[in-house]
Amino acid sequence: MTTITELEKIALEDLTERIIDNPLENDWGDTIFEIADSTTPIYNYDLLKLAADNIFLATNEPELGPAFDGSPTPVNIIAANVFEYLESFLWENLEDLQEEILEELADQLDDDNQILP
Repeated sequence: MTTITELEKIALEDLTERIIDNPLENDWGDTIFEIADSTTPIYNYDLLKLAADNIFLATNEPELGPAFDGSPTPVNIIAANVFEYLESFLWENLEDLQEEILEELADQLDDDNQILP
């Protein structure tokens, strides 16, 4: 069983890897959308368990409308809310994560901006 906290961790790890691979990127919209989309569970059981743990996921009306085929079923609404939650979570953490990674990369450079062994 996956919790929303575990999904946050998975999404943040994916974003971290992508920032490390492309630290100077300045347009993260498509990447964040893709990570949130790929991290959102697709199985009814997983979505319903998430909603049972967080009633907001089942009761909030998603801004983007229901997920999957767009029909307003409970599972589609839950999936859309999970996606929107993860997308928002990634945007909220992006700047701090970029700063942390850039600092780590800077620490790995010598005076001539060469990567230290």
